Amino acid sequence: MKTSFTTLASLLVGSIGLALTAQAIPITGQINIQTGLVVLVPNQLGAVTVVGASNNGRVTGVEGSYPAALLGDAVSYKAFNVALGAQAIADFWSVSDLLAPVGTGFNYSFDLVSVSSIIQTPTNLFINGMGTLKSSDPLLSPTAGMWSYGINSADGSPTNGFFSFQSNNVARASVADGGSAVILFGLGLLGLGGLARMFKQVGPATLA
Repeated sequence: MKTSFTTLASLLVGSIGLALTAQAIPITGQINIQTGLVVLVPNQLGAVTVVGASNNGRVTGVEGSYPAALLGDAVSYKAFNVALGAQAIADFWSVSDLLAPVGTGFNYSFDLVSVSSIIQTPTNLFINGMGTLKSSDPLLSPTAGMWSYGINSADGSPTNGFFSFQSNNVARASVADGGSAVILFGLGLLGLGGLARMFKQVGPATLA
């Protein structure tokens, strides 16, 4: 029986694709993003219902699957609601390895799925959420991850119209007790300490 070259080529390509898929491993570790500037709606911490988009956050810490080459690279963040529950935002934040040779750097991103807890006071905003960590690296597979985002201000007002934020993402498998640890590692991010006692459930809000 004769087998065409086209058929053999198709089988070879398919085998390579399956091999790459089989070799893919979950994303591990964590990534920290800081110094980004955002505008809130309304622009006061105690009343905010929407956090605006930004493209000036910087990667300040990496572990595990995230390469050191990402340090200092700019991160794009999409706007989101300060509201509990489902909030599906694809590529919620994304960053690319700019130090890699042209055409060889990988992109890293996070799809937000839901917001699980909110702490909001007149001078602090702290949010935890869940979603999927992703990378364009074919050796890394989409992985469940936890997200924390925080803003604080001595008087709850912006400086020159902007608030500065910091955020953290960690692969869920990298946290021993994922369900409860998300709040703990997030509080550590901001150093809020006793603010856990001031936990406030925030009602639904929509993007303006």
